[in-house]
Amino acid sequence: MKIALRTLSTKKKLMGTSVLMRVDWNVPVSSKGLKNSLKIERNINTIKQLQERGAKLILLTHLGRPKKRDRKLSTKRIVPLLKRHYQLNLRYHAESVSKIKSLETLRQHIEQADPGTIHILENVRFEKGEEKNDASLAKRYGSLGELFINDAFAVCHRKHVSVFGLARLFKKEAYAGPALVEEVKQLSHILSKPKKPFVAVIGGKKLSTKLPVLKSLTKRCDTVLVGGAMATPFFKASGIRIGKSFIEKGMEASARSILKMKKNIMLPVDVMTVTQVQKSSKRLYKTLEEIEKKDIIVDAGPATLAEWASQLQKAKTILWNGPIGVTEIKAMGFGSRFIARVIAARSHHGACTLAGGGDTIPVIINTRTDKDIQFVSTGGGAMLEFITKKGLLPGLQPLLK
Repeated sequence: MKIALRTLSTKKKLMGTSVLMRVDWNVPVSSKGLKNSLKIERNINTIKQLQERGAKLILLTHLGRPKKRDRKLSTKRIVPLLKRHYQLNLRYHAESVSKIKSLETLRQHIEQADPGTIHILENVRFEKGEEKNDASLAKRYGSLGELFINDAFAVCHRKHVSVFGLARLFKKEAYAGPALVEEVKQLSHILSKPKKPFVAVIGGKKLSTKLPVLKSLTKRCDTVLVGGAMATPFFKASGIRIGKSFIEKGMEASARSILKMKKNIMLPVDVMTVTQVQKSSKRLYKTLEEIEKKDIIVDAGPATLAEWASQLQKAKTILWNGPIGVTEIKAMGFGSRFIARVIAARSHHGACTLAGGGDTIPVIINTRTDKDIQFVSTGGGAMLEFITKKGLLPGLQPLLK
C-alpha cells in the first residue's frame, strides 16, 4: 500500500517566506536537558535546510495536556535546551494568537524578522480552539505564514488546528515534511504485504487504547505477544489470579471475546512479582499458578522471554509497541530490554523490524538499539491508529497528492 503525500519542492524559492511548521516536541523536559529527544532529532536537518534557504520558520508544538496556561508546559522552557543541544538559535514568542493585539504584535515581529530566523510560538494547546479544530483559530495562525509543513507524525491522529485545520486552510500550499513522509513509508509496509511470519509485541498499561489495533493485528499477524498490564484482563478472563496487579476496569469481557475468537495470541507463562512497586522490593519469578493475593505483576518471567524469543527469531516482520514491564524501575524492565535486543538482532538477519510508542522509545534508547531496529516510529497512538485505520489519519488526509 502506497500513500503519496505532497512535499515541498527543493526548487521552490523560500527567501523571506514565512513558513509555519508543525513539529511534535512533546518530550520530557528537566533542568538537565531534553530526554528521549528522538522526536526533535528527526526535525533538525529539515529546520536547518529551510533556514539555509532563507525561510522565516515559525514552529508550532504542544507540551503535555494543559487545561489552562501553565508555565511548566510553556515552550519557553525548551528554548535554551534547544540552543544548547542542537545549536538552534530560536526566538520565543509568548503572544496568544487568540488576542487581536497580541496577534498583530506577533505578525509584526515576524514580518520584521530577517530571512533564516527561527521562531517558536507558545504551546498550541494553550489556545482553547486548538483541540476543537476551531476554524477562526486556524485563520489566525494562518495569517502568520505563507505555507504550512506538517513534520509531526506523532500527532497526525489528532483533528486539531495545528495538524488538520492548517493543512486544510493552506490547501496545496500544505506539505508533509521529510520525517512525516518517512514514518508513513515505513509503516505502510505493515499495511501492504508484510513478510511472514509476522509477529507483533504489544504491551503497555491499558487494553482499551489498544483494543482496535489488537483486533486488527490478530487478523494480520501470525502471532501476537501480549504483555505488560495489558495481559492482566486476559489472565482474569482465563481464570488466572492476578493478585494486586493493575487491571483496567471493564476490559475482562473484551479480553474473553478476543481469546474465544483468536488463537494466535500468546500471553506470559510466568512473571516477576513484588508486593510493593519500589526499587528495594524483593522480586520473585512465579508461574501463573503460583501468583498469590498480595502479588503485583511487574515483568515477564524467563520462561516467557525464552518462548517469545523463539517466536521472534523465526519472524520476518516484527512490530513492537509498548513495554512489557515497569520500565521506570530498572530491575523490573529487564523483559522489555531483552525484547529490544532480540528485535535488534533480528534486524541484522533480514527481518523487517518496526517499533514505537512513547514508553517504548526510552527502552530502545537505553539499550542503544535505535540504530539496529530498522525503524523507530515517534508515534504511539498515531502508529496504532495508522495500522487500524489503514493510513487514513486526519493529519495525513489534507496532504494527499
